[in-house]
Amino acid sequence: MRIAGIDSGKRRDSFAFCGIEVKNDNIYITGVKTWLGRNYMEVEKLISDIHDRTPFNFYCVEINNTGEQVFEELKYRYKIPNVIPTFTSANVKDQSKINSGKVMPKNQMTMWLARMFQNNRIKFPKKSNKHVDELKRQISIFSEVITESGSVSYRAEGQEHDDTVMALMLACFIGRHYIKNNEGFSQGLQITSRKFDQGQEDIYGTGVPSYAESLHREVFTP
Repeated sequence: MRIAGIDSGKRRDSFAFCGIEVKNDNIYITGVKTWLGRNYMEVEKLISDIHDRTPFNFYCVEINNTGEQVFEELKYRYKIPNVIPTFTSANVKDQSKINSGKVMPKNQMTMWLARMFQNNRIKFPKKSNKHVDELKRQISIFSEVITESGSVSYRAEGQEHDDTVMALMLACFIGRHYIKNNEGFSQGLQITSRKFDQGQEDIYGTGVPSYAESLHREVFTP
């Protein structure tokens, strides 16, 4: 199962693309690409070229800001199949929205990724490049931020970038449905806070995402 995450970024961030492959119950990062200061239409064409050469099963596009245009261009102009428009939010309590792929709970996914990294189940390419190195750097500075009101969010602080981390997270948000062996992990995507407990019970139950049905594949809910 090959999945790409796309974060179109904002003025200060790059346009980031991260491809993964879910294999043997692990996530393998197959490639990372960033474009800084490039015209969106030009980048959308480059993504279409990537699809023509090495297509992915799914493309998960963040649509919070300018991503809505990116989604529409990839789906309607370039006719790329299985482009999933996903809104990101700090926390999401409606499990149906999570299962559908329409809303990604950023805080919960951050904790899920952290557990995957701790258990060495996210693998970087053996051959690195500047884009992969940038992803590693951004991961190292991606941290918990507590606001004055006491709410928790995860991002790069100050003027740092986290666009490649977000692209990876978007890809993994879809990819986690295709991981069978989650031994050692708490079940489901948990509601996270400063009181996050990795040992708490599954509060969501099961759910098969609608986008998986078109492939007639076996799907596992982490």
